[in-house]
Amino acid sequence: MFLDKLKNFKSYKTETTPCRVKLSSNENPFELSDRLKERIKEEVGKIPFNRYPDPTYRQLKESVAEFYGVQPENIVLGNGSDELIHILITVIGDLSRPVMYPVPTFPMYQVSADILGRPKVEFPLDEDFQLRKESIDSALEKKPQIAFFASPNNPTGNSFDSELIRYTADSGVFTVVDEAYIDFSDKKDFVEEALDSRTNIVVLRTMSKIGLAGIRLGVMIADSKTASLIDRVRPPFNITYPTDVIGRIVLTEGKEEIKQQVEKIILERKRIMNAVRQIKGVKVYPSDANFFLIKVPDGNKVHRMLIEEGVLVRNMSHLPNMENCLRISVGKPEENDIFIKALEKVLNAL
Repeated sequence: MFLDKLKNFKSYKTETTPCRVKLSSNENPFELSDRLKERIKEEVGKIPFNRYPDPTYRQLKESVAEFYGVQPENIVLGNGSDELIHILITVIGDLSRPVMYPVPTFPMYQVSADILGRPKVEFPLDEDFQLRKESIDSALEKKPQIAFFASPNNPTGNSFDSELIRYTADSGVFTVVDEAYIDFSDKKDFVEEALDSRTNIVVLRTMSKIGLAGIRLGVMIADSKTASLIDRVRPPFNITYPTDVIGRIVLTEGKEEIKQQVEKIILERKRIMNAVRQIKGVKVYPSDANFFLIKVPDGNKVHRMLIEEGVLVRNMSHLPNMENCLRISVGKPEENDIFIKALEKVLNAL
């Protein structure tokens, strides 16, 4: 009886089928260097595991702030950006007023709204997976109080029209720009606007896509007043001691290493996309992320056949307007070569 509301709840799902080449989760395929791992090992060994970490995370905030070119007072830390999404949906506005976001997009906006029983206003992207003013206007008529825009968008890979994001914020809606993949894009970010208290805009970032998926560290960037208010409702000790220590080391001593890995991923993305464009029967969509989207003749069948070839990608065919679409994360060069050959083989066999 107490859990009846969860009977129809749709949880967030990931691809877990074991394969020798895993290109399904938008992770950085490159491990940290041995040098950096040794530094982490050295510092983690000093952690007093019987003690709580600093509840203010002052040193970690300083490292994160320097990494993003902002001040520590502009930072709120989360156990992954998922926790920050859930906090924002919980505290922004009235829970009886809707959460607004386009579809298809990152499913955690829907998941968190459903957990809280908060109404949702989902509005469609156009055939090129872009925002349309008419759709935004229709959504705004439902009086939402918080909007989410993942730009670059997951799972489509494209960046949204920044003017339409600003238009939503200017309409009086608290606007969250989720920039999880901005490191792989040449588009201008929203950090400057997030620091301005007059804009109704905050920015989300994550360490998961640039090499630290395993430590779960998310970041909200906002003007100091907004950041201070949101930080009040952050769960105490939500960042583990190891995450605190590892984050500080990688974001300072490993900053250049992360930058080089991001550059490699961007080059590999361009190379794979160009190769896949040569395969007959495949449509390749533009991408500003560490993954890209393709459309094939039979998405479900191609997905199964790629698994038989030892390659796991993400089947997005179940989402609105994404029939026969597959999402491919950028892997190491040798993994990407295996994928290209496997895709060519599979499509030739159809």
